[in-house]
Amino acid sequence: MSADVKLLLGNEAVARGALEAGCRVAYSYPGTPASEILPAFQRWADYQGEDVICRWAINEKVAYELALAAAYTGHFAMVSMKQVGLNVAMDPFMSSAYTGVKGGLVLVSVDDPGPHSSQTEQDSRQMAMAARVTVLDPSSPAEAKEAVKEAFSISHRYQMPVMVRPVLRVAHSRQNVTLDTPNPPPQEIGFEKDPARWAATPVHRYRLHLELNQKVARLQQDEEQRIASQLRELEPGPFAIVASGIGWAYAKDVMGEDCPVIRVRQPYPIGREILEEIQRLFKAVLVLEETDPVLEAAFPHPSRVFGRLTGHIPWAGELTPEAIKEAVAVVAREEVSFQLGKIPSSHGLRASPPESSGVDPSAHEKGEEAAARPRLCPGCGHRPVFYLMKRLFPKGIFPGDIGCYTLGVNLGAVDTCLCMGAAVSVASGLRAALRDNLPIVATIGDSTFYHSGIPPLVDAVEAGASFVLVVLDNSTTAMTGGQPTPAVRGPAIEEVVRGCGVSFVRRVHTYQVGELEKTLLEAGAFSTSGRGVAVLVCESPCVVYGKVNREHPVTITDDCIGCGICVERFECPALYMEGKRAMVDSVACTGCRVCVSVCPKGAIRG
Repeated sequence: MSADVKLLLGNEAVARGALEAGCRVAYSYPGTPASEILPAFQRWADYQGEDVICRWAINEKVAYELALAAAYTGHFAMVSMKQVGLNVAMDPFMSSAYTGVKGGLVLVSVDDPGPHSSQTEQDSRQMAMAARVTVLDPSSPAEAKEAVKEAFSISHRYQMPVMVRPVLRVAHSRQNVTLDTPNPPPQEIGFEKDPARWAATPVHRYRLHLELNQKVARLQQDEEQRIASQLRELEPGPFAIVASGIGWAYAKDVMGEDCPVIRVRQPYPIGREILEEIQRLFKAVLVLEETDPVLEAAFPHPSRVFGRLTGHIPWAGELTPEAIKEAVAVVAREEVSFQLGKIPSSHGLRASPPESSGVDPSAHEKGEEAAARPRLCPGCGHRPVFYLMKRLFPKGIFPGDIGCYTLGVNLGAVDTCLCMGAAVSVASGLRAALRDNLPIVATIGDSTFYHSGIPPLVDAVEAGASFVLVVLDNSTTAMTGGQPTPAVRGPAIEEVVRGCGVSFVRRVHTYQVGELEKTLLEAGAFSTSGRGVAVLVCESPCVVYGKVNREHPVTITDDCIGCGICVERFECPALYMEGKRAMVDSVACTGCRVCVSVCPKGAIRG
């Protein structure tokens, strides 16, 4: 065996492919049959003398968010897990399809048909279809290596996450694999602020969805061209096999050259037109795939397609050569009745992207932008936090989270917003990816912290990450109706934070602006010196559900010079400009008096 060829486990080949593609960031949570990927990646890096970020995360959701944060900065990043682990990561996975990436992000989800060590036999390709993320289906360890490299190429070219879906028999089989020289990692690493993308609110999500649909359509055309090139080499006939992943490898072993075997490398997205062309050339088609009828359901004329939906391939258990032989014997026999009554007239699933409605894609966005922009309520205790964050850390990066405080984007203090709890993971991932002392200040609500902020905080402490985490504590789940948080009867947020291993924990009332500013600066100095995560619990009751004294609104004196800072930068809805002077809406004003400290001329009194 030559020095550049090694006998590799499929998961080792996956890891090698990532390194060869230029990936130097990898996260995972252990789960068979995917567990070998992460340690193999570290071994390959050591073998090649490469410096990498390679770490187990506390769960699959956090692992995905850490890798995604690295991809936001331009890194090529890989995250690996088993198929049921993808259930845990679905929240960031679905959202990241819209936001996309700057560098490259490859999700390796290893499926377990059988199942051999899992709760379910679920098919990760179904998840990819739901997210509208392209998925590659390798049939062997050598192909798995190349599929990962291709996935990074697609991800970087289209700026979107890509899934590679090897199954158990690919991940845990061995094959001679040729090793190529690893590509260097991307050189231009840095976080570019783009709130309309990384922290997209619903109006921008509509635009991002349209962009995603366009990417999917182009990727579909690429796969159609690959299949069309195969069809040009085949003679029309009575029967053909269409196969994906391990099904293709089994079909080639079983059938040899006895019948045409058409390979689908990218089972999603795939279009109706190329499948119709297959059905035009061949009278009957047997579809071989694991585990669900993803390809089979995409064919436009189901009465001529055979597989799981028709009962010719078993619905449970692994695809086996024996099952294939039996199915071929039945389908290929011209005299056999195919029991058409049992074949659904329509599968109800289509992989093709929706056709254009003819509506101007910008019409919806323009209409939304014409409406009043949602803002934090007058007197909201989150506002002074965001205002000071932006002023005290002008070069900082501000990962945000899901809640009414996402509106901190209006004050320039929310740079990313992915899914619940992701602010903590993204902050930790950015710190690891950027490797500098740039201030990173993440914000998360009290309810969201309990919901899904605790695991990534434990993970960040274990990883030695340094950033500021601001928990915006308004004592309720405000955005969804004022429901209680666990702090009502359970442990206080500070107790939970200290239990996570954080040493710097402070509580401050957000209306006490001087104390808030001092504490933010202390936390910033603590984190940028590399001493760990600094957590501030910023307390202020919700002005909608809490008790607010509205009897003493502020006043504005003739000293006002009309600079607009209180209206535009501080963005309090109770303040507005009338000509060249700021005015107060005394009905809306809650009397929080925070704006007093904002005015550079001292014209606001309270």
